[in-house]
Amino acid sequence: MNDKVNITTIIIVMLILTGSYFNFTSLYYLIPVVLTYVIINAVGSSRIQLNYFFPSYCNATTTKKEIALTFDDGPHPVITPKLIELLDSYNTPATFFCTGKNAVANPKIVTTIINKGHLIGNHSYGHSRFFDLFSSKNMQKEILDTNEVITTITGKTPRLFRPPYGVTNPMLSKALIKTNMVSVGWSLRSYDTVKSSKKVMAKLTDDTKAGDIVLFHDTNPNVITIIEDYLFWLQKNDFKIVSLTSLLNIPAYED
Repeated sequence: MNDKVNITTIIIVMLILTGSYFNFTSLYYLIPVVLTYVIINAVGSSRIQLNYFFPSYCNATTTKKEIALTFDDGPHPVITPKLIELLDSYNTPATFFCTGKNAVANPKIVTTIINKGHLIGNHSYGHSRFFDLFSSKNMQKEILDTNEVITTITGKTPRLFRPPYGVTNPMLSKALIKTNMVSVGWSLRSYDTVKSSKKVMAKLTDDTKAGDIVLFHDTNPNVITIIEDYLFWLQKNDFKIVSLTSLLNIPAYED
């Protein structure tokens, strides 16, 4: 989509410049064009579901009441083990998008995630708030360093990558191609880090639909209560939780 916007913008700019040269139009028309271009790119960068710079798996097209649960930013030394225990009690699979630094700090938990039948994805090494401003080379290093940590601990090399904050751009597109990673977004964001448990549950029960990839964080203390209530609601409403790879029919690790 970004290529189409670029080409269209270039054509419009050339037409304005040509028209200005022959006194048919004013250069002032460039201002709204440039502003529109900036806004479109900003929105495209911040909404991973738009697939603006590169494609991301954000949901599955299905009529089956199946969804996948994903957790970002961990593993956390206290919260993640409790979460794994809760998921285990419901026989529920999940995908944990781990940061490299937290995997290094909690290798036993990373191993437990795998041993309990869950999946591990890559969520960058440091989850910097400035990650989207990194060069493609630095993004590539973050991805590879995280994969190296996870591979050393588990023997499995992730192929699934979730961009920090869901922000995408051309630099990340190049990094993903270089590292042979697949981008995974979400279709339902719980906002578990910014809203109360009650408001989160209200949103989840209103918005959950077949094929959803649901975003949570296993660094948030409230996630245990939220997930316990959500699992009960899903069960009551005949939703089935499946692994991300099953929902999307893609591999989680390198062969």
